[in-house]
Amino acid sequence: MGFHDIDQLIGAFYATISGPAGGQDWEGAKPLFHPDARLVRTKLDEAGRPVAFSFSVDGYREATAPLLASMDFYEHEIARRMVRFGNIAQIFSAYEAYDRPEGGRMLKRGMNMIQLFDDGARWWIMHVIWDDEREGVTLPSELFA
Repeated sequence: MGFHDIDQLIGAFYATISGPAGGQDWEGAKPLFHPDARLVRTKLDEAGRPVAFSFSVDGYREATAPLLASMDFYEHEIARRMVRFGNIAQIFSAYEAYDRPEGGRMLKRGMNMIQLFDDGARWWIMHVIWDDEREGVTLPSELFA
């Protein structure tokens, strides 16, 4: 499947990682990503130091599938800013995650920074790096303006 529309690609990205326990569409996620794509999870370690974990698409699935097999997880975009130049685009995508498709208990909020590449035939996700809100780190208000 080729993605000629950025909105369609980002919508598919959120749809594939969302679902009931064990219901994520891992096979549907693969065509969204360029073969060399990376996903980078950032967080604070137990000592409060920033750390980053970098995965291939398959590596991310292997690391995440056991956790998502035991919990309902629905992540959706709540705000977006995009900068596009030539065949590249940088998406600032704020998200919320819940334990039900339409609300429920909020699990987290944060920011995905998604880098895209248009190879002349379609858009590809090349890189995703994200961080969750926490004390002292909240989504910027200008993202919602």
